[in-house]
Amino acid sequence: MRGLVLLTLLTVWAIQDAAADPKSHYMIHCMGCHLADGSGKPPDVPAFDGQLGQFVETEAGRAYLVRVPGAAQSLINNEDLAAVINWMLYRYSMKTLPADFQPFTTEEVARHRIDILAKPIVLRKALLAH
Repeated sequence: MRGLVLLTLLTVWAIQDAAADPKSHYMIHCMGCHLADGSGKPPDVPAFDGQLGQFVETEAGRAYLVRVPGAAQSLINNEDLAAVINWMLYRYSMKTLPADFQPFTTEEVARHRIDILAKPIVLRKALLAH
């Protein structure tokens, strides 16, 4: 019986460790809609196709990336969400990141996350138009 309890605890810890990295969080929390390659399901779920880097050039754009419902309402903590957003930026939009790009911080995510967007597609279009 003790062996079974120990095996169960080790399995839970291993699963938690595996899910702790940004790529795993993306797979669990984002990939269902945005797909493995970031192609999304336009027009309702936008494709990343290099555009994510454009959002980090303004405070409003950075806030948008945190505030989209899938991010803001995900079950991961602020530190992990910052790591996921940074991973997504490097993975899907490395070429469009500004030379002075500053990665998202836990504090920045916490500041913006409380204000969830009602119409993310409308704001996305407006931000990209500028």
